[in-house]
Amino acid sequence: MPDTKYILGLNHGEINSSAALAKGGRVIAGCLEERFNRENKTRRFPRQSVDFCLKHAGIELSDCTAIAQAWNPGAGWHKFNPLISGQRARREDYFYSVPDNLFQINDRPDSDWVRMDFGGNETLPPVYYIKHHRTHAANAFFLSPFEEAAILTCDWRGEYECTTWGVGRDTDIEILQVQQVPSSLGMYYGTFTELLGYRADNDEWKVMALSAYDVDSADYEDAIRSTLTFNDDGTLELDQSFYTGALVDQPKLYSPKFAALFGGREGQSGEEAGEWHHKVASAMQVVAEEVAVHFLNHLHKLTNCDAVTLSGGFFMNSVFNGKLLSKTPFKKMFIPYAPGDNGNSIGAALYVSHCLMGSPRELGYSPSEIGPEYSDDEIEEALRRRNISFNKVVNAPVAVAELLSAGEIVAVFNGQIEFGERALGNRSILADPRPLDVKDRINATVKYRESYRPFAPATLFEKAPDFFEVAPGYESPYMETVVPVKEACQQDLAAITHVDGSGRIQTVKSDSNPFFYSVISEFEKRTGYPVVLNTSFNINGEPIVLTPDDALSTFYNSGLKHLMLGSYLVQKT
Repeated sequence: MPDTKYILGLNHGEINSSAALAKGGRVIAGCLEERFNRENKTRRFPRQSVDFCLKHAGIELSDCTAIAQAWNPGAGWHKFNPLISGQRARREDYFYSVPDNLFQINDRPDSDWVRMDFGGNETLPPVYYIKHHRTHAANAFFLSPFEEAAILTCDWRGEYECTTWGVGRDTDIEILQVQQVPSSLGMYYGTFTELLGYRADNDEWKVMALSAYDVDSADYEDAIRSTLTFNDDGTLELDQSFYTGALVDQPKLYSPKFAALFGGREGQSGEEAGEWHHKVASAMQVVAEEVAVHFLNHLHKLTNCDAVTLSGGFFMNSVFNGKLLSKTPFKKMFIPYAPGDNGNSIGAALYVSHCLMGSPRELGYSPSEIGPEYSDDEIEEALRRRNISFNKVVNAPVAVAELLSAGEIVAVFNGQIEFGERALGNRSILADPRPLDVKDRINATVKYRESYRPFAPATLFEKAPDFFEVAPGYESPYMETVVPVKEACQQDLAAITHVDGSGRIQTVKSDSNPFFYSVISEFEKRTGYPVVLNTSFNINGEPIVLTPDDALSTFYNSGLKHLMLGSYLVQKT
C-alpha cells in the first residue's frame, strides 16, 4: 500500500524562512517566504509558503501527519537554565521550565528532537522540533541518489553545533561526531566577510568572488594559519583572542589584533575592492579549503564511504565544491539545491518522514522546481490589467534564442519557481556568454551590483566536456560547483569566465527542464555554442521574482528590454 503521510516542514525564524511538504517521503512542494512577501531573506513565519504547499497538495493542515520545525529549543536542556527554569517569569515558560527542572532528577538527554502534542486536537498535528544540523543532514542525504553515503554538515551554528560528521543508510542517519561553537568554519568565513567591509552571514559569495584574483597572498595565509589549529580528531580550533563572534559583548566578529594581521586595515562598506581585498579574500579561501579538506579526510576515515553528501551554508561555496573530489578520498558527492538554512524545511520534513515515520526512500533525480507556477491565462490577465503591450509567440525557446544570438539580454519566466538561492532557468536573466561587455552591462544596468561579480554558464549536459574541464557524464544541475573553463574557450566565452579562468557551471538535461534545454539548443544552432549566461531574475537586494506581476515590476524597474513571460514577449520600445 503506498505511503500517503504528509509531513509539513518549516524553517521559521532562521535566515530565509521557508516551508516544504513531503508526501510518503517525497518532496512535492516548497517555497521560500521571501518570494511571497518580497522581504529579502525574511525570518517571518512562512505562512504564505505553507498555504501554497497545502493548496498544491489539495489538503488541509489537519490532513498532515506531522509538522517539522528545523530547530530544537530542547537542545538547551543540556544544562539547567536558572533564568527561565529557576524563577519563571511567565506561565508560558512551563513548556521549557518543567522539563528543565525534571531533568535535574534524571540524567539530561542529548535529544535530536522534541515532540509537542495538542491534546488530541484534530485540527493541528503534532509538531516535531528537529536539531538544526539533523535537518541539514536529512536535506543532503535523503535527496541524494545514494543508498549509503557519508554526511558532513557545516555552517555558522545550529543550536550549539557547527559541524557534524555522520553516515546515512537507506532511511537512517547516524551522527558519528559533532563540534560545537565557537570553532565554526561558518563563523570563520563570516569574520573575514565583515573584515572586508561586507555583511557577515549575507555577503559571503561576494568574498568568494574576490578570492579568485591572482595575487600573492602567502603571507596572509600563514598569518591566518597562526589563528587556528587542526586537531587530531578531525575538528577545528579557532583562537578566540582573534575571533570574537561568540562573545556577545564585542561589537565585531574579530579583535584588533586580528585586524593587525592584515596591516591593521578594515574594509569599509561600499568601497571599491582593491589588491588588499583580493589578498585577504584569497588567503581566507585557501585556508577555508584546508579546513574543509581536514573535516572530509576525517569523515572518510570514520565511514570508509565512496560517496559523500554535504549541507550547511558553507557548501554554498561552489569554488571549493568544484575541487572537493580531487582533494579528498571521496569518489562521488551530492550537494542539494538548497544547502543553506532555507533548505532546512525540506530537511525537517524528510527527517520526520524517514527517520521517525519510516517512509521509504525514492532514489533518483530531485527537482528544484517545486514552487508555484502560473498559467498563460494568469499571465495574460496581469498584462491586460496593467495595460501592457505584448506579442504571443508560438515557440518561446526559439524566440528567446534568436534574441540572445542577436546580443540581447532576455528575462525569462516559465514553469514552477525553483527552491533555493539560485535561478536555474525558470526565473532567469539570460545572455550571450561570448561578449565580455555583456557582463558589465548586466551588472551595471540590470542587476545593479559590484562589477567584479561573475555570472554562471548554463550548458547542455552532454556538451559540458567540450567547453569545461570536466569528464563525460559530469553533473552540476544546481550550479553547485565552479570548474575551469577550457583554456581554448575562455576568450570565446568571456562573459561567463571569471578572472581565474573558471565558471560556476550548470548542466541542463532535456528531461529535467525541457524549456531551458530547448533555449540552449536553439542558441547552439545559431551560434555553435551550447552555453548561455544565466543569472537570477531579480535586482540586487531583492528576492527572485515569483509572480507575473513581480516579473513585470522588476522588468520595468531595470535596464532590461526583453521579457519572455510564459508564451508572451514583452519589449520596451
